[in-house]
Amino acid sequence: MPIIFSPSGGDVLLCEFGPDPSHPDTYPLAAGPCSVSPEMVKRRHVLILSSNQRMVSVVPFSTVAPAPVRNFHHFIAADRYPFFATGVENWIKGDMVTAVSRDRLDRLWFEGKYQRASLSAADYASGRRCVLHGLALGALAGHL
Repeated sequence: MPIIFSPSGGDVLLCEFGPDPSHPDTYPLAAGPCSVSPEMVKRRHVLILSSNQRMVSVVPFSTVAPAPVRNFHHFIAADRYPFFATGVENWIKGDMVTAVSRDRLDRLWFEGKYQRASLSAADYASGRRCVLHGLALGALAGHL
């Protein structure tokens, strides 16, 4: 269900990035640029950077460690936050910042109910630095 509130920077929500154009049942295009699969097609956690009435700037999390680890990646240790899967490490992928409709976002289900969730101030600042590095603006990271 889409969110009905305006998320804040540092919030963590779920984003539905699908559908996958390579799957004929969900997206029947077979040729041309529209048939290229999007960079992300699954539902995943995202870090909110900013939002307005309809669009939200987000950066995704991944449970797959990057190889090699770069300055646009930030490690989140397993079990640091209750809204990530137990025992699973997460990575902020600052080179994959994107804008999505608020209709793609949903709250997280943890501790038996839907809740708003957010990163610590330190992890949020690290996520913002990762985005700057991912946009080749790393020289600005010292100003955060």
